[in-house]
Amino acid sequence: MVYPNRSKIRYIEHPSDVGFEVQGATLAELFANAAIAYYSFITDVEAIDETEERTIELKAEDLHSLMFDWIDELIFLFESESLVFKKFDLEVDETRYTLSGICRGGKFDPGRHEAGIIIKAVTYNMMEIKKNEVWHARVVLDV
Repeated sequence: MVYPNRSKIRYIEHPSDVGFEVQGATLAELFANAAIAYYSFITDVEAIDETEERTIELKAEDLHSLMFDWIDELIFLFESESLVFKKFDLEVDETRYTLSGICRGGKFDPGRHEAGIIIKAVTYNMMEIKKNEVWHARVVLDV
């Protein structure tokens, strides 16, 4: 199980959108931290009950596309089912550009949960994924 680490998330300013930078010791932790960063724009993730579980499997052409597809899938699940995930059991393969795993969380209820901003889409603008001592990613979201 990969538990996201909020200390490895930094929110960045962008003229017309919102963005974040995340770190992770592994790609799985990086992608889990990116999910929490995305959801944190929408609501207080800690206030979401763990009542739902979804399996996600993605394949892409490169790591940038995999990150794009990951956040795009999370946006779709939020818009279609009001799902906010907070725990992740992920496997990310950096050579085959695949992500698979189980996401746990619950339903966002505007009557019970604090509402933040509405994210319309993930973008490739300024996207970065690299590894130094740890994995690092930058993602910009369209609001």
